[in-house]
Amino acid sequence: MGERGGMEDPAGFRAVDTAPGDYFVRFLDARKGVPAEQVVKGVITELLDARAGMAVLDVGSGTGDDLLGIAGVVGIGGRAVGVDVSTAMVAEARRRTAEGVPAEFVVGDATRLDFADACFDRVRAERVLMALADPEAAVREMARVVRPGGVVVLSEVDAATVFVNSSDRELVQAIERGFADDLPTPDAGRRLQRMLLATGLTDVRLETTVLQNTVAFLRFLFGNRVSALADEERATAFWEELEQGEREGWLCSGGVCFTAAGYRTTV
Repeated sequence: MGERGGMEDPAGFRAVDTAPGDYFVRFLDARKGVPAEQVVKGVITELLDARAGMAVLDVGSGTGDDLLGIAGVVGIGGRAVGVDVSTAMVAEARRRTAEGVPAEFVVGDATRLDFADACFDRVRAERVLMALADPEAAVREMARVVRPGGVVVLSEVDAATVFVNSSDRELVQAIERGFADDLPTPDAGRRLQRMLLATGLTDVRLETTVLQNTVAFLRFLFGNRVSALADEERATAFWEELEQGEREGWLCSGGVCFTAAGYRTTV
């Protein structure tokens, strides 16, 4: 078995601007092809409840696709802003924004948002907190910029719940343990309610979704990690077994996603 050696991996999302190629853009696009991921998107949309004329902030906006959808809802009378720590992601989001679409993308730090207090009606963050060493600071910032009557929606996969249905138990344990260990805050998902309540937000709601991944997406998630942990023969056997599981209907590999909403009821 080898070491990962800096290969691209979702656990290294904070290093997106120094990673070679466009792995992270392709990774985010690949998520859209997983049916369970679309279920999570629907949960976020329902809890966010964005409406025409509202100001909405997307923290960790990535390629911008989610915010562009929100921009279509809030319309020209509203405001849709995406902030991301990655200059490459902001550039990609701007590239995807058609002329006249009321969306803006800026580079910024989730733990130090460059916005005034109480200036957004809605704030969302999806798969961001697990990549931060201080997720509580980011949640405090999101609560700070939301207006009375507004809502903050957070969605995270809890890395400790990742599961892969393979007979190579030793390799699976190394994948699962390594993925969690490489994330700054792997248990962010289970902590969402506590973090929201700690900021003074109220009426916190929590929805859980079990993600069932496709083999194609699992290759994006763990392909480089498997190659680093196993020799070619063992890695080939690992993927062939998962492909067999997908064909026969017993793949059962994924994780648990937690989505929480907290409401600002006071100034």
